[in-house]
Amino acid sequence: MLISEKLVTCICAYAPQTGRSSEEKDSFWDQMISVTGNIPASELIVVGEDLNGHVGTNVDGYDGVHSRYGFEERNADGERILEFCDAMELIVMNTCFKRQKNKLATYVSGGTVSATDYLLLQRCD
Repeated sequence: MLISEKLVTCICAYAPQTGRSSEEKDSFWDQMISVTGNIPASELIVVGEDLNGHVGTNVDGYDGVHSRYGFEERNADGERILEFCDAMELIVMNTCFKRQKNKLATYVSGGTVSATDYLLLQRCD
């Protein structure tokens, strides 16, 4: 796909759920780093994923990766998301725009309300 004469690479993935082993999660993130790291800098990277983590509302040292409009509290899997974004120079777009509280959740079922689906873009784009 081309946008403004720039080739676009779209990545879709599903991260291991909370409760899965650290080894399985490490393998997933290693693969994500490998895939995104091999995309030429001239291409636009769009990552749309269910990352099964909560990045939370606090920026806490992730300026340029996370803005203040996240959902709930960060968990360990959310920390992995932010570390990945920081390493790959991506930004969590979901946290960049203020929305009504009832529009922040990406998953609602059986009393569980969560935001684990993210759109990631390169900071420079």
